[in-house]
Amino acid sequence: MKMEVPFFKPNIGQDEQENVLKVLRSGWLTTGKYVQEFERKFSEHIGVKYCVALNSATAALHLSIVISGINPGDYVLVPTMTFASTAEILYYCGIKPILVDCDIKDLAISVTDAKDKLLQAQKEGKNVRGIIPVHYAGKMVNMDAVEILAEEFDLKIIEDAAHCCGSQYFSRKYNKWLTKCPKSLTQCYSFYCNKCITTCGEGGMLTTDSEEIADKVRSLSLHGLSTNAWNRFGKKGNTFYDIAETGYKYNLTDVAAAMGCAQLEKAENLKIKRTKLVELYKNLLKTNPYISFLEDETEFFVHSYHLFVVKYNRPNENYVSRDELLQALKDNNIVPSVHWKPLHMHTFYQRQGFSCDMFPNATKVFDQIISLPLFADMSKEQVCYVVEMLNILTNVKTAF
Repeated sequence: MKMEVPFFKPNIGQDEQENVLKVLRSGWLTTGKYVQEFERKFSEHIGVKYCVALNSATAALHLSIVISGINPGDYVLVPTMTFASTAEILYYCGIKPILVDCDIKDLAISVTDAKDKLLQAQKEGKNVRGIIPVHYAGKMVNMDAVEILAEEFDLKIIEDAAHCCGSQYFSRKYNKWLTKCPKSLTQCYSFYCNKCITTCGEGGMLTTDSEEIADKVRSLSLHGLSTNAWNRFGKKGNTFYDIAETGYKYNLTDVAAAMGCAQLEKAENLKIKRTKLVELYKNLLKTNPYISFLEDETEFFVHSYHLFVVKYNRPNENYVSRDELLQALKDNNIVPSVHWKPLHMHTFYQRQGFSCDMFPNATKVFDQIISLPLFADMSKEQVCYVVEMLNILTNVKTAF
């Protein structure tokens, strides 16, 4: 019997509803006390000094570049295996990306290829000023290796942490577990509807250990104003504000932050549930010869399992293709996804001179990867159904 299995379903309970209702009843809907509370709680949750709540991770990445000191005409290393926002924010600022291939074992940025691309850029006279590692699917990049590379080539580090709320890596350099590279300028989190936690479907957070960066980002996120409305309209607030430079409209609302506060209270429990579901997936799929897993390396990484990505190893052309497999799953009421089509395979980036032969790992793995349904409230029966259908469909020797 067919079973409905969505790709994702957010865990929204009574606490989220009550928090949002409190904001609606208060009459103050935009950036205010709930945003301040969300920033404080997130700072404690991640273990960083300063947080600035924003309306998306894209906003956090953009403002990170704006305050970085990286100038128009400069270059920044970006993994080709990422979403559009990681690279497009560079074009906003007149900066160009140098795309980097992925590590085949976990699809994180290849530090080896990054160094090769850096050396080639130097020969071509390109001024490479930064690197944006992307923590893929919930597993952090080996930031010790990134930090060593950044120190050697004098690069600014901005972490795309959209997938990794609750993730950690063990740093051999610092001999402790970390949630953020100590040398990174910022980390940029996403609270989109299918992320580890959500803020009404959209939202983001910029984290930093620099008070100066936090203050500047906070101002830039609201038109460059010297003070926000919550402070101006308070009893002791100054009605007037100053604009020292051009800013943006990137602030988060209290409605969104109120949901975020409730989500944070159960973030660890949601991660535990996702982790157990991944363990069930792996146990049930381990006998399927055509499905393999990305390396988790749990001795060095705490995985948040935002996504569960598998590789379909098609034996030959007589078997169903990856794309046909995706459609067959949908035909059986299972909604999979693919994260991601590498940037170099998109028309815009091909017009910039990037081609498939420059990124052999990402090009190869794109035709293999499938993001399976995963969310905290997913039932064991749903996991079993997904696995059952995968086992049936991957053993079919005639294309659909």
